[in-house]
Amino acid sequence: MAIKPSPRLALLLLLSHAIVAIVVYLALMPLAARLAIFPLILLSLLYYLARDALLLFPDSWRGISLDQGSVSVVTRDGSGFSGQIISTTTVSPYFAVLRITPEGHRLPVSRTIFPDALDAGEYRELCVHLKFSQ
Repeated sequence: MAIKPSPRLALLLLLSHAIVAIVVYLALMPLAARLAIFPLILLSLLYYLARDALLLFPDSWRGISLDQGSVSVVTRDGSGFSGQIISTTTVSPYFAVLRITPEGHRLPVSRTIFPDALDAGEYRELCVHLKFSQ
């Protein structure tokens, strides 16, 4: 399954970071602390937009291949890895949070996949496979 850039994820990232910036602005903390937090919010937004929504980084996921309880991921730079789907993977009609423990690693990696990042049939296939693999 080929993963495409997701405008829905980009919009959600923009909205969530804007809400956080507003909350920090309204918080009762010194001005210096607020001014120090705003660049961190902006850097977070830029990083996740580039990596997950626009797929610009070399380690951005560009394709996934599903097997029995396992998954292979291909990144933008052509490298890839395989791993096991873990039970905390979440599936809904609106998005899927794919959590994988890569082979040889202890900590899982996660990506949120929205329906607009895959073709309609592929997203449906992903959801069905993930629901029954848990």
